Amino acid sequence: MTTDDKPSRKGVWTPDLLAQGPEKRRVFIEQRRQYLAPLLAEMKALAGELDADIAERPALYGDLPWSRYLRARKTMKPFTEAVADLESFIGHLTQYAARYKANYEELPEARAEKKAHKERVAELKAGKAQPQIEAPPAREAESAVDPSPFFSHLKKTG
Repeated sequence: MTTDDKPSRKGVWTPDLLAQGPEKRRVFIEQRRQYLAPLLAEMKALAGELDADIAERPALYGDLPWSRYLRARKTMKPFTEAVADLESFIGHLTQYAARYKANYEELPEARAEKKAHKERVAELKAGKAQPQIEAPPAREAESAVDPSPFFSHLKKTG
């Protein structure tokens, strides 16, 4: 089954859709960001509340002075890592879009230009082609107002 034979899946992002251009990838990332932002805010708030709740708990019999702190940290670590993972997920999506653009949209163009330049140099070395002389940039007409009047007496006339 080729990619053309696949049945279309409405409402589902596919690699073909993401490869259609930067606008589609931007929409995909923005949709994911809008979906994850409330979840991330809720998780951050919940992490703060849980951390405060655990900090208020009394020490257990036989605890050393730092045992309560270590137990709380050990308990909360997976939750805070989950919150950090959600934050990094959004960053990774943005990074994916930038890398896709650099590696699959801009790189082929740059390589094609480099190949054309290399072929042109090879033709010039072989003596098959006429060298192209680049014209200097056109000068604008000198303005009547001198930008530096301090040295106007040194100008050559005629």
